[in-house]
Amino acid sequence: MGPKPGTSPFAVAIREMPDSRKRSDRILSWLIAFLAVSAAYLYTFPQANIFYAVIVLLHAAGGALAAILLVPMLFRVLRSGALAARAGWFLIAAGAAVGLILIKTGTPRTEWNKLYLHIVLSLAGLALLIAGWLSARASSDWVPIGSRLGAGAIRVVLCLALFAGIGYGARYIRSSWESRNRIQNPAMPPDDMNGEGDGPEGSFFPSSAQVYGRQKIPSKFFMESDSCKRCHEDIYNQWFSSAHHFSSFNNQWYRKSIEYMQDTIG
Repeated sequence: MGPKPGTSPFAVAIREMPDSRKRSDRILSWLIAFLAVSAAYLYTFPQANIFYAVIVLLHAAGGALAAILLVPMLFRVLRSGALAARAGWFLIAAGAAVGLILIKTGTPRTEWNKLYLHIVLSLAGLALLIAGWLSARASSDWVPIGSRLGAGAIRVVLCLALFAGIGYGARYIRSSWESRNRIQNPAMPPDDMNGEGDGPEGSFFPSSAQVYGRQKIPSKFFMESDSCKRCHEDIYNQWFSSAHHFSSFNNQWYRKSIEYMQDTIG
């Protein structure tokens, strides 16, 4: 007897697999879900913070692991899978291959065409996999094959259209987010000092320095030398090993020498 109507052949196949293969397929499914969600976040909200960097690393590591697990899955599906599933897994594998290339090159700006190719292949493959899964759930032996093929084609088109819409929406949100958070220097200098930075009402006037949201820079940022190390580690290390390391007012000898000079010379 065949599988019950509405039961995915893929699910039946998983139940009949050895335990090790079941685990690898489940891990692959969860990895693909994580990669899809993390990719949506990474593309839509590019941010220079630790959380974003962590997600980038997890996405790369998850993608590399998924690429390894894809190899046996791809061979099995290409032998016995449905057409949509075959096409979907093939596109996912192609996207994974491009992703591995991007991991190796580090994805510089000159490689962004490959990045977009990776996104398109992965999105299209995921859409086809979902369409195939929906078709498998809705399949029935007593439905004419012509009707099944027509319904399957409609599901493929709808899933592709849905993911294309999601991609367009992500692009729109990304563009809007970037325009709101862009730091852009003026094309021409101001005519007078009042045009510098936030103007006379700014916290740093007459300096042109600005802080997002017109907030103030915490004093701790300037009081601790380690804050400089985050961006200028090499210079910081050179300074730390030199005599200038002690040229600070928290060094009482240095402070007294400066005060003496001010009292003597003015």
